[in-house]
Amino acid sequence: MDLKFSKEDEEFRVMVREWIDENLPEDFKTRSDTGAVSSKESRMPWYKALAEKGWLCASWPQEAGGPGWTLSQQSIFAEEASSRGAPGGDMGVTMIGPLLIEYGTDEQKERYLPQITGATEFWCQGYSEPNAGSDLANLGLKAERDGDDYILNGQKIWTSGANESDMIFILVRTNPTSEKKQTGISFVVASMNTPGIRIEPIPQITGEAHFYETFFQDVRVPVANRIGKENEGWTLAKRLLAHERVGIGSAKSYRNTLMRAIELAQGLHEGEGGKISDPTIRQKLAKLSMHLDALSAIDYRVLTQTLHGNMPGPESSIVKLFGSELFQDICDLALEIQGPTSQLWKDPNFEDIELGWPRMAVMSRSYSIFSGTSEVQRNIISERVLGMPR
Repeated sequence: MDLKFSKEDEEFRVMVREWIDENLPEDFKTRSDTGAVSSKESRMPWYKALAEKGWLCASWPQEAGGPGWTLSQQSIFAEEASSRGAPGGDMGVTMIGPLLIEYGTDEQKERYLPQITGATEFWCQGYSEPNAGSDLANLGLKAERDGDDYILNGQKIWTSGANESDMIFILVRTNPTSEKKQTGISFVVASMNTPGIRIEPIPQITGEAHFYETFFQDVRVPVANRIGKENEGWTLAKRLLAHERVGIGSAKSYRNTLMRAIELAQGLHEGEGGKISDPTIRQKLAKLSMHLDALSAIDYRVLTQTLHGNMPGPESSIVKLFGSELFQDICDLALEIQGPTSQLWKDPNFEDIELGWPRMAVMSRSYSIFSGTSEVQRNIISERVLGMPR
């Protein structure tokens, strides 16, 4: 296996790197280092620059409004953007867009895709419910047919970025009497301004409110807003989660975090050479680096699978499980390096490299919960990848 990029790809990397350095807002790295979730307002200049360049939807084909890059070019762009602290695309770019390209009607593609590629509409996800988190198929939000509309009643929870989104894609129960929970589910989209939709913030330990409860009371959604066939939304839900899990666990997303942890160890001094001189710290950093290399190899396996024409499958659970827990390990080691002051959000005596780690470590706990808990991922791997009995 030859894992080296071609000469043409390396020339593409230089071009991408130079463009990112010229167009990424200078203060974004500082913002990302606080450990806080950046606002839509702060991300908009970057999104607009990407949209004008035609690079916002980097993985999309040209006919859908993307740049039509090869998979290696997409990987290079993601690596260069991530290494500089650039924010990733919203759920329209990374999740519903690819699903619409695969399953949407011509009318749906014409309506939604240009708004995503132009950074004029932003999306959130309506999946989890109070009684349907890890057991997603247990969802109960009802969608009753009334002529050309569905009438939605129920609740979603943990709706990330609901306050900044224009649109939402939702899993709804269209057949409450189906024998299997996975059947009788449909996939619909709606404007967040639709009458009857209400959101309430869920305060987090970090002091932010990135998550929201979303309530639906007699919400009318046109049947034309359904993606795919009625009662067959579970297939779309699994496909969309495969895309999400690959993105969450990707090694390139965490390489920059590890490099910052190394800088932290180099910059904090306890005797000659700083904490990086501690052999235990060096061994732990080396172990995490090797684990990241292993995760990169898994990423390449998924990339190879895609090059052969196969969409992300249950193997994406390996990427998500390994990557999310590795991210937590990096954050935990950073707190160990920082010492007792890691119990503080900030302190006047903090050096710049210390900022953000406590908040980021707390936030990292959610990575092994959302998009399917680690327990769910292990079940998927054992049953659908390894073929073990239930």
